[in-house]
Amino acid sequence: MILTPLITANPFDLPQLHWREGRFRADGTEEQTYSLDPLGPVSVRLPSALSGAVPKRRAEFLAGRICATLALRSAGLPEVIDMNGRAPVWPSGAVGSISHTDNRVIATVSRTLGGLGVDCETIMPPTQADNIQGMILTPSEANLRPDALPFAAFLTLVFSAKEALYKALSPRLDHVLEFLDVTLSGLSQNRLHLSYGGKAYEARFRLDRTEVLTLVQVAA
Repeated sequence: MILTPLITANPFDLPQLHWREGRFRADGTEEQTYSLDPLGPVSVRLPSALSGAVPKRRAEFLAGRICATLALRSAGLPEVIDMNGRAPVWPSGAVGSISHTDNRVIATVSRTLGGLGVDCETIMPPTQADNIQGMILTPSEANLRPDALPFAAFLTLVFSAKEALYKALSPRLDHVLEFLDVTLSGLSQNRLHLSYGGKAYEARFRLDRTEVLTLVQVAA
């Protein structure tokens, strides 16, 4: 269940992005309708593959697909999103991405980019960060952490940026990337610099005390 009117302006001030963002909660329903869009309501129903899913998974799917449908509407594209496993399949002429935490959901669409990845994360607890750091980054990448940024927040930021890059590249890949396949090469103000396959990429980010948001754009 979406709790608030959706945000339509992206925090990176990028005009090529069609953006929908909001907060939601799990209620176990199989269908959800959003009625506050000026062009009319949007309804999304769970696919049969998720009919037995737990309430949290149901809510994530419904909130994500509502945001994605409205982003497609904003872009003037067909409001149809197929599925390939758990991944969304966007209509011809669109690239897009969906992400969520336990209560935040974001979807973004572009008609001009070649790839697009968005990821939002709740900053992980320090104990979790210590336990999984070896799966996410190398010691040399860890040395790039600014002194003022706590390690758990830094690791969450790197995790999110690498996840956003995978989402942006995944339609072109025939395999799933591991986090260590992507290299963090630098960090500047509101940017993470990444490399994969001999190519350089940039992840924009927003970071506060509790959450991380990252975005990767790939040129057409």
